[in-house]
Order: sequence, then C-alpha cells, then structure tokens
Amino acid sequence: MSKKEIMGTSTMIRDIFEENQKRLLQTFPERQLYLRSGGEVKYYVLGTKFQMAVFGILTFLAAWCLFTMINMFLGNYILRPKTKEVELVKAQYERLLEDSRAKEANARLMLDRQRETFDEVAKNLEEKHETISKILKNGSVNVDTKPLPSTEYAQSQLVMAPGIRDAIPRKARQTILKKASYVNGLERSGSLRNIADNQDVILAAAELSTLDRIQENRAIIEATELSVQTVLKENGFGKGGLFVDLNENKKESLTDPFCNRIFSIQARIAEAQALDDAIESMPLGRPIAVNHYRTSSYGTRKDPFTKRPTFHEGIDFGSYRSAPILATAAGTVKFSGRRGGYGRMVEIDHGHGFVTRYAHLEKTFVKRGQSVAKGDKVGGMGSTGRSTSTHLHYEIHFQGRVYDPEKFLKAGTYVR
Repeated sequence: MSKKEIMGTSTMIRDIFEENQKRLLQTFPERQLYLRSGGEVKYYVLGTKFQMAVFGILTFLAAWCLFTMINMFLGNYILRPKTKEVELVKAQYERLLEDSRAKEANARLMLDRQRETFDEVAKNLEEKHETISKILKNGSVNVDTKPLPSTEYAQSQLVMAPGIRDAIPRKARQTILKKASYVNGLERSGSLRNIADNQDVILAAAELSTLDRIQENRAIIEATELSVQTVLKENGFGKGGLFVDLNENKKESLTDPFCNRIFSIQARIAEAQALDDAIESMPLGRPIAVNHYRTSSYGTRKDPFTKRPTFHEGIDFGSYRSAPILATAAGTVKFSGRRGGYGRMVEIDHGHGFVTRYAHLEKTFVKRGQSVAKGDKVGGMGSTGRSTSTHLHYEIHFQGRVYDPEKFLKAGTYVR
C-alpha cells in the first residue's frame, strides 16, 4: 500500500471517529444539575462519559429483565429446574413414599400376627404344661434324672398289651428311651422351642417311668402265678378297659399328637394305678416279724393226727408262744374268734378278692369290722384248735380258692 493510500485510510478513520464523537456529544451533552437547599444553590456537572456509563448500565439491566421475562413465559427459567423434571422427581418421591407406607403397614400386620401367634403358642404351651403337671401329680409319676437304661436293656423288656383307651399304640421301650435320653441334660430355657422340647422330654421320661411301674407290678402279680387280668377284674378294670376322662382335655383336638400322647400316658397311668391298688391288696408281707421257722408247707402231706395223706391249705410257721402275728396287707377284719379246728383265728378281707387267715392263735388283738394296715399286729402265736404245738397256720384265698402262700412271700420280696 502506498503512502497516499495509508494517509487516506487514516483520514477516513479519523473522520468516522470524529463524527461518532460529535453524535455522542449531541446525544449526551455535558449537563449541569442544580440543587437548591437551605438558600444555597449547588450544581453538579454530568459529563458525557458519566452519562454513557449510566446509560450502559440501565440498558444492560433492561435487557436482562426482558431476557428473564421471556424465559419465564417460555418455561425455561434459568433459576429453577424444568417443569417436567420437577414432576418426574415429585412422582418418584410419591412412589417411594407410598412404598414406605405399604412396607410399614405390612411390617405392622406381620408384627401383630407374630404377636398373636406367640401368644397362642405361649398359651398352648402353658396349657400343655398344666396338663403335664396334672398328670404327673395325679399319676404320682416321678421324673428322675438318673442315668437311663441301656438300649440292650430296653430291647430285652416286654411291652404290655395296650388298654382300650390307649390312643397311641404301645411302642418298644427303645423308642421311648431315645426321647427320654435328653433328660440327663435338661435345662430351663426361655425359648419356646426349648420349652416344647423339654415338655416332650418330661412326657417321655414320665412314660418310661410309668412303663417301668407297670412292668414291675405285672411281674410281681405274675410271680404269684395269678393272671393279671383276673386280679384287675376284681377291681372293676375287667369291663370295657381303663377309664380316662376325656373332658379334662376338651380344649385339645383328638387329632392333635400331643393330645393323643396325653391320652396314651393317662391310660398307662390309670393301668399303673390299678396295678398299684391290686399290689396294695395282695398279701405280700410276712405274717411274723420275729425269728421263726417253717414247720409245714402248702400241699399234700401226712396228717399229724391220723397219719393219712391230706391236703394242707396253708403254711405253718413255728416260733415262741405269743410271737406277734402281723397283717400281710391292708384290709378289714372279716372274722375274729374261735372256729372249729382253726382254734382262735383272724380272717382279713384285703379287697380284690384276697382273704388271709391266721389260725391257732393264743390271743387276738382285733375285732370284726376293724380296719388294719399292712404290718399291724392282729394276734399272738399259740396252739389252739387242732394243733400239736405252738405255731401259726397261714392261708391265702383268692376268689374263694386257696393258693400257695409261699409264692406270695417270694413275690413280696420284690415290692419296694
């Protein structure tokens, strides 16, 4: 570019600048602002630059307000989220809130149901515990923590025929022993499950104890060579089976395993009690409490007077005169006095069809109708009636027939 062109361009720019400056001076001429206050007049000069600065600021503010208003009308306000996003967030929040409320309602419902279930289970366990306590108390069942018999011993034991009311068939003792084996480590616990397990252990131990009782009593009765059913029949247990009051457990369903087990144990306890009563009535004690000796046994012998074979219906015991003669079981005195060849005699009815006779007594200490306990003194040994010397003639009758007293004496050695 030549020097002349450069000079021309420079002159043109200067002219444009001067023209713009002239227009600004015409638009924003220097102004004077007069203020009168308290009789004094003050004035301020507003220069072109100051006016341009104020104008620029006002123009910017106006433009900003206009921009903001347009965005507000169009929904694009810069100071807040968009409406759609707000609605989406709001919907999510409401959904989460409803879910939380639903979970809370479900939790409360579940808690109420669990509380009802817990109360029901606790009440059921309490009723079962009362039933077990009643059975153990009324049945006189002792639950021991002594070591239990071995499995071999359990397998060797016989199982009795079930009673008519026995709701659960009798099982081998091995099964019961497995359940009762926990009794050695039985501990009290607040857990409902442990309480239920402990109740099961107590029932198993009670069942085992009752079965032991039944077996022992049956063995004692059978040792006398009498039929157990025949002995029980004399006490009313021979018709229709054992009686168990079902009304005591009317709250339990007959299909409930616990209820059936209770009925089964009740039936066995009833059988054990019947056998206990029979044992109490059987003359298993010894009629003489002092040193004595056998002078004649039961059965065929040579009569001491006629020397001919005859049947001896009892056992003769020899000792000193007036040696104490004892009742061999509890009962009621049926006869006390003299009776033919028996001499002075006492006859006692023990119930269950058992009667004992104590003959050739020197004296008697009881009267007819008097109640006596096992071991009570009923007379003194003598030699009255058809007798050769001082001795006791002892007889045992059952259902009107005489039986060998020796078998009852041997069975009595197993009575605790």
